[in-house]
Amino acid sequence: MNKIMLFCRFYRLYRLSIGIGCMLLLSACSMLTNTGGLRSSEPQLTVLPLDTSMQKQADEVMLTSVAPLKNVYGRTWLSDTELIINKKDRLYMYNIENGKENALTPGRKSPQYLALTSQDGQHVFFTEGVDGDPYQILGCIWDVSTGNVTSMGQLDITSTVSWADNEHLITTKVGGGIRLIDLNGHSSDVILPDAVQQQDSLDSVQKVGKIIYYLSPDTIVYRLVQYANQSKPTITPIAHDVRAFSVSPDGQRIAIEQRVWNTTEPAKLIMIDTEGHVEGTLGQGSLISRSIWSPDSRMLAFSIHQVNQQGMNGLYIFDQYTGKTTPVFAKIQDANTSMQWNPSGDHLSLYDESRGIMTYIIGIEK
Repeated sequence: MNKIMLFCRFYRLYRLSIGIGCMLLLSACSMLTNTGGLRSSEPQLTVLPLDTSMQKQADEVMLTSVAPLKNVYGRTWLSDTELIINKKDRLYMYNIENGKENALTPGRKSPQYLALTSQDGQHVFFTEGVDGDPYQILGCIWDVSTGNVTSMGQLDITSTVSWADNEHLITTKVGGGIRLIDLNGHSSDVILPDAVQQQDSLDSVQKVGKIIYYLSPDTIVYRLVQYANQSKPTITPIAHDVRAFSVSPDGQRIAIEQRVWNTTEPAKLIMIDTEGHVEGTLGQGSLISRSIWSPDSRMLAFSIHQVNQQGMNGLYIFDQYTGKTTPVFAKIQDANTSMQWNPSGDHLSLYDESRGIMTYIIGIEK
């Protein structure tokens, strides 16, 4: 499930955060020592050593190509060969086969920042700014077939936005709560249990099928289910000490970044099921990027940055078919990197700001 977070920092405006994921059988695999020494009592997964990652084994993930794009932010894939990019505060469609660029909405003049394509590829949510006001963000929906743009009005820059389904976006509300926005820009509040305090601003929210997951300010992931015989949904906590989470498109697994604050414990990327049962640890390090699932829920991409450069570093892909985590691209050293899979899951785009703005288009064989 893709999602983007709207936020503002003094030195960095409106960056894209994303996540997608998958998993099958994890508990039978073992973690190698280069993961940083996980406790033996935890379910563990296999991480391939870096020096063998290019030696393709049966059904293993392997990097096939790397194409850098300088001074460009990769935002979202419109098709297998078309990547929507941000360059100089404008959105363009970039063809990875011939390198040609075309403006996404040539008639619009406002600065543009983020973009996120619906699951069926028929609509693109994007954000625009207002000249002279860096804190005002407007949401828009672009119809791929007609080129028409529908305004959603003003959005809060601290909100997360993702596609709930092909007809709705889901987002957090200022001051607490969750709302759905349809393709016409009309919004409606999600009915929440009385136990959920409306004044608590939620950190992120995702909807897969009929289930909503959200991260509360007290770092707990909750599952929200509306049953037919109830007037209000049932809320269940499923994970604690969570910084970020990503639900697989098929709704079967959830990748969580878990960190216990005020300790020397590293951040861990952990796989759980929808009931919160831990099925394995994918990696750990000083900083972990938001993980992203491939559209078919087979692979989970994430990057790890180690402050001391020891242990796991760079871009990794976990493959649910093999239960292995493979190092793919060690050059990535930015924990704020944003990643996106193309629809077929054979290319991954990610940008890195550790040495200036650079987007990499990475070919994957699986």
